[in-house]
Amino acid sequence: MPEINLIPKEYKERGSGFSNIFSKTGGIILALLILSLLIFGGLLFYKNKIKTNLEDINQEITNLESKRDNSSEFSIYYADKKINLVQNLFKDHVYWSKLFVKIQELVVPEVYFSDLKSTFFEDKLEVVLTGKATTYTALAKQMTGFKEDPLVEKISLTGTTLSEAGGVDFDFSIVFKKDILISDILMDK
Repeated sequence: MPEINLIPKEYKERGSGFSNIFSKTGGIILALLILSLLIFGGLLFYKNKIKTNLEDINQEITNLESKRDNSSEFSIYYADKKINLVQNLFKDHVYWSKLFVKIQELVVPEVYFSDLKSTFFEDKLEVVLTGKATTYTALAKQMTGFKEDPLVEKISLTGTTLSEAGGVDFDFSIVFKKDILISDILMDK
């Protein structure tokens, strides 16, 4: 027997369109809900894993703290301080022997020195030398020898007198760069 339907055909088609739309929307919403629940569950799992890792790390820190020896740490710290102090002393140490070697290198044979006074100022070293030369020519050679050296910045004659025993007594001031007194340990080796 044929089926009797009292709902007009147009209404029937319109109703099935709405149910299709709602079923697709419902499926998408259900899929998004499941996806968000999976993400939430994954985040909870990750949070718990991070929390247990943090607890393990804190436990390891506590174990390492209990094994520390404070007296050894202090002795290492103070040894390091002493090494740095000695290193700075060597770095800024003044090597007078270099000055004496330089003066000996530049001395003319007819001149000898009897007194030396030195003064530091800024980055320079002033040396006042008292000595005796056989002649004025020997004194002039001596001053020229010092003037030509690259470590000498300035030289000035502060006094000359003729000696009763013969020769010339003199005082002159030499200004050296401070580099003449500072040594690099590696360069000395």
